[in-house]
Amino acid sequence: MGAGTPPSPGGTASEETRLHVFTLDYPHVQIPFEITLWILLASLAKIGFHLYHKLPSIVPESCLLILVGLLLGGIIFGAEEKSPPVMSSDVFFLYLLPPIVLDAGYFMPTRLFFENFGTIFWYAVVGTLWNAIGIGISLYGICQISAFGLTDITLLQNLLFGSLISAVDPVAVLAVFENIHVNEQLYILVFGESLLNDAITVVLYNLFKSFCQMSTIKVIDVFAGIANFFIVGIGGVLIGILLGFVAAFTTRFTHKIRVIEPLFVFLYSYLSYITAEMFHLSGIMAITSCAMTMNKYVEENVSQKSYTTIKYFMKMLSSVSETLIFIFMGVSTVGKNHEWNWAFVSFTLLFCLIWRALGVFVLTQIINVFRTIPLTFKDQFIIAYGGLRGAICFSLVFLLPSTVFPRKKLFITAVIVVIFFTVFIQGITIRPLVEFLDVKRSNKKQPAVSEEIYNRFFDHVKTGIEDVCGHWGHNFWRDKFKKFDNKYLRRLLIRENQPKSSIVSLYKKLEIKHAIEMAESGMISKVPSSVSLSEYHEGKIKPLSPTEMENMREILTKNLYQIRHRTMSYNRHSLAADANEKQAKEILIRRRHSLRESLRKTNSLSRERPAAANTKRFLSLPKNTKLPEKLRVRNKTSSRVGDSSDSEMDATTTVLNLRPRAGKILREQRLRQQRPPSELRMEWKNEVDGSQNGRGEQQEPGSLPQPSIGFRQPLLTRPRFGTLSREDLTADHGSARPIPPPRLIRQASQGERQRNKPENQPY
Repeated sequence: MGAGTPPSPGGTASEETRLHVFTLDYPHVQIPFEITLWILLASLAKIGFHLYHKLPSIVPESCLLILVGLLLGGIIFGAEEKSPPVMSSDVFFLYLLPPIVLDAGYFMPTRLFFENFGTIFWYAVVGTLWNAIGIGISLYGICQISAFGLTDITLLQNLLFGSLISAVDPVAVLAVFENIHVNEQLYILVFGESLLNDAITVVLYNLFKSFCQMSTIKVIDVFAGIANFFIVGIGGVLIGILLGFVAAFTTRFTHKIRVIEPLFVFLYSYLSYITAEMFHLSGIMAITSCAMTMNKYVEENVSQKSYTTIKYFMKMLSSVSETLIFIFMGVSTVGKNHEWNWAFVSFTLLFCLIWRALGVFVLTQIINVFRTIPLTFKDQFIIAYGGLRGAICFSLVFLLPSTVFPRKKLFITAVIVVIFFTVFIQGITIRPLVEFLDVKRSNKKQPAVSEEIYNRFFDHVKTGIEDVCGHWGHNFWRDKFKKFDNKYLRRLLIRENQPKSSIVSLYKKLEIKHAIEMAESGMISKVPSSVSLSEYHEGKIKPLSPTEMENMREILTKNLYQIRHRTMSYNRHSLAADANEKQAKEILIRRRHSLRESLRKTNSLSRERPAAANTKRFLSLPKNTKLPEKLRVRNKTSSRVGDSSDSEMDATTTVLNLRPRAGKILREQRLRQQRPPSELRMEWKNEVDGSQNGRGEQQEPGSLPQPSIGFRQPLLTRPRFGTLSREDLTADHGSARPIPPPRLIRQASQGERQRNKPENQPY
């Protein structure tokens, strides 16, 4: 449906009421149409970069986006013969920068940040002042040389330029350091510095800008600037924490309206940023502290789907904003707003590199005295080399008033040269330098539960040591904050009153993820989960019929019996004895088979040698020798343990009696101790002696123990492979004091008995 065209002066009323089939009204949709095209172009450019997988690993994505912007700016400038549209500072600070900082603060490793907070604060505050004052004074010295034609630039203007050019840009740091995957400590030091130095940059920028506009500067103005620094930084942090608590308290009541949970995260975070900017406080500090607060408390209240929505929507906004920033930087570079001066531009770049390196190395030597793990030379080099400049100083230099700064175009040119050098040269070469110096990379592996437990254990140990020593370190203060958090904050801000362990939360997330995957794959039926059962309201329950109850009893009886049969219950304090001991007997039967098979396979039995009466021993019967009929019957009977399958499986094999002989050895030792030393002697005994009675009964205590034929008496009162006789039971329990089993007694032959009778002692 088209709109009517404006009537001509001489037109009639009938011409005004006519409808047009096709009408073009581009000014009506110009702004949203161009914004959509820019976002679409940026997204297509990112897709094109990643089509060739090796290109992002060689050149950072920020460099490629700037090149695309330069190309578009050149096309616009050549076609229209005028400067392309410059990225507005308000658009950058109010719309493009907040999503990037929100994403970085929400997913920042808070533990590493607070453990290295002293070093980060030292670099951000003292390092930024060092760079700003050093660069400003050095450039003022260069401007005093009349040959360069820069004598009209004052000291305050150089200090203002030094304050805006010394700020490390978080957008450029994120774009480069996330690509090279350095270790978490280096990443948090450089990125934390880029976040915190925003307060210093804003204060110094506004301070020197106001000084340049004043005719006279008083002492009270200097003290006001120092007080403004604390107000800007601390005020932004307090606003962010306060709105983060409000966001957590709001999401406590959204369990019935889950669809609006992600909206509160973005609204409150952006509200903290624009509120801080309204009071001329640090918006970056405000939105970072708000994001870190919400990550701790809001995540406990929102659902899993809401958390996924927050995560991906935040990443999408951050990626789009970052892409637009770098493209607009390239587009804004092409134009007529430049003034070139070799001396000023070259010395600006040189002083930025020199004062950055000197600041890092000097400040690190001081801070290493207080660090438990000092920063090495490689770490210091990467920190100094990773001080990238970006869109913050690019936008600040465009905010300078032309009336107060007549050489504004010279400042713009110098800032663009420094940005391009740091982003292109340092951004491209930092990956080869990290690989060449063998800097430790980040570990993307998810920590195991055992690692989490050990970390918590050592946290408690270190806290206890600090408490005993009276040292108030960061472990002490972290423990105090955890107690305050569990006692007050979590009860107020989180829906469940009881504090949750991170391990329990991780287990809950994994269980939910696993259940969702099983439900999507059709592996589980539509049965209500424990979560839905906990929220189930009690209603009218239909009673079961007697037939259904009987079926349930039958199913439960069978299943419970199978479970009890498969997995036997165990209690180390009270072990209930089973009368049948089917499992134990089956284990012993299999053990007996394995012993028999090992003896047969290894040929450990000497079956080929002829049997001797007194000088040879056998573990089994010699070849071609059979037991008497009564002994075979007894042997078969005693070796049966309640399961006939054992003899059926190996019917052709000669039955071996493998009962332990520990009881026999103990009884012989007790008999020797009761006899006088003169009667002690050693003798060789044959296990299969034909002169015995073939039954193996025990003789009288006064007589010498006779060897049994093929039998050894057991040590334990419980049967293993047969049954014990009553007299064996009496002999085992006759001694009041248990005697440990001795070494194996060698029995001498008849000839050795006569030689060694008075000398040998039992051992």
